[in-house]
Amino acid sequence: MSTALKLAREMESELIDIRRDLHRHPEVAWQEIRTGGIAADFCEREGYTVCRGAALTGTIAVLNPQKSSVVALRADMDALPIHEENNVPYRSTTDGKGHLCGHDAHTAMLMGAARILARYRDQIPFQVKLIFQPAEEVPPGGAEMLIKEGHLKGVDEIFGIHVNPLLPTGVLGIRSGPLMASMDKLEITVEGIGGHGAMPHLTRDPVLAAAQIITALQSIVSRRVDPLDQAVVSICQMDAGSAFNVIPGKARLIGTARSLSALTRDNLPLWVEEISSGIAKAHGQKARVDYLRGTPVLVNQKGSVEKMTRAFRALGGSESEIKATMGGEDFAWYLQTIPGCFGFLGAGNGSDETSHCFHHPKYNIDEKALVWGTALLVQLILDRAGIK
Repeated sequence: MSTALKLAREMESELIDIRRDLHRHPEVAWQEIRTGGIAADFCEREGYTVCRGAALTGTIAVLNPQKSSVVALRADMDALPIHEENNVPYRSTTDGKGHLCGHDAHTAMLMGAARILARYRDQIPFQVKLIFQPAEEVPPGGAEMLIKEGHLKGVDEIFGIHVNPLLPTGVLGIRSGPLMASMDKLEITVEGIGGHGAMPHLTRDPVLAAAQIITALQSIVSRRVDPLDQAVVSICQMDAGSAFNVIPGKARLIGTARSLSALTRDNLPLWVEEISSGIAKAHGQKARVDYLRGTPVLVNQKGSVEKMTRAFRALGGSESEIKATMGGEDFAWYLQTIPGCFGFLGAGNGSDETSHCFHHPKYNIDEKALVWGTALLVQLILDRAGIK
């Protein structure tokens, strides 16, 4: 058994306690005051130099701040505005908020790594920067603000992991190149002329135009995007009208556009605008498109992927080359700036409890994954330092 895994297993009960405490007290984006404070206090007790309030509610903890070379490890901290439906003793105590994406586990694992790495302070010949990041769930995300504040300055490489109950515990899901899609938000407002539902000829019905826009937008992926590329355009909300017999004057569509290609991402707003305006004009109406660019494509560097793979193998785990996903992740901002790698840590045990995917009201993990994740973060640093 590797030393990192052995030391992580010695902390297992504490890792579970930390994760469950955070799970009971979820804090959504930009509100992670308690969570960030717990991480800061913990790291200070372990002898780290700590910066509180990074990107408003984040925490940066540094081991060996006098060293010039820097490696960073990141955990996101925010919960989701979703009501938890798990029947567990550590269920969320806040209605309408829950750790239903595993960020409580990420924070607990990075805290565990902080304690173990502190033992090796004198043997690690570089600076280790632990980033407890806020607001991953709201684009463009807390990572962008941390970078703008200069917290990535001087960092040579960065690593992050995300628990995934759809992968078995003890397995690392990873791939080089594009792993997660860009994540943009679009809002289309169709302006027509309202009137009585019994006299549609006296109106310019924006609901009809909006319905045709929804249908036509699907042609972007089937007819505009290279068939060998991947993209998604989904309209997820429609808001129009307030009475059964009144044709409204406006209709609003809200959705998301995603791609694994930077070029396709740049073209998507142009195509959405062209289709929306064209259909609205054909109906004697106008369409306004508000397009919010969120997070970029997450692209793993081959060399960093190899390092994470070797580290996980050293623990006795196995890796699986997974397909890219159209989900988004603001870790992509870091990888646009410096080399690094983001991987999915298996956290499923085949039970009903771990059968739900991210953002489901009953999302949960196999807590044995906490040991694997803590050990992996430690092993990445020990490998770089040449410590056996």
